Amino acid sequence: MKLKACLLLVFITTATFAQDTEFKFSKDGLTDFIVTSFDSPAKTLYTNALAWVKENNKAPDAVKMTVENEKITFQGIKDNFFCNKAGGTTVCSKAIYTIEMTFKDGKYKFDITEIVLKDINGKISRPNMNDFSEYYDKDGNLKKYMTDLPATYETYFNGLNKSFVSYMEKKKKAENW
Repeated sequence: MKLKACLLLVFITTATFAQDTEFKFSKDGLTDFIVTSFDSPAKTLYTNALAWVKENNKAPDAVKMTVENEKITFQGIKDNFFCNKAGGTTVCSKAIYTIEMTFKDGKYKFDITEIVLKDINGKISRPNMNDFSEYYDKDGNLKKYMTDLPATYETYFNGLNKSFVSYMEKKKKAENW
């Protein structure tokens, strides 16, 4: 019995301190942030993240704030972020998002701090990142025109993170040729 209690305690402790490695969409919002391990010092992660943002972002002023070797805050734009069909026409929204990347030796945190959605008519919405219940009906199912929304969020933002990892791997390979 003591062994079972100890194992349960270890499991609960591990689950409590586990960090997410991918963004997940749910009624409770989007995962707060993800942590990715990468075998590099914080300074290298920071330098490469800054280069990655500048290389992969259309706007020359994408970098909004930096704390050298510690943090980068940048803004990105994704045209046609989410498209849905309503009344026989397809309506798409552009996403303008802000991401904060924080660096420590051997890992970094990828945190989406804000998303602004703008449709073709100029209507702006600011989703509450901690509460996506507006996209669900009273039975807990996604509303009719929102079924693709979870995949949109997850695919795009997990893809951004994977893009940075790929960039880092290419840099590391190029340096060690």
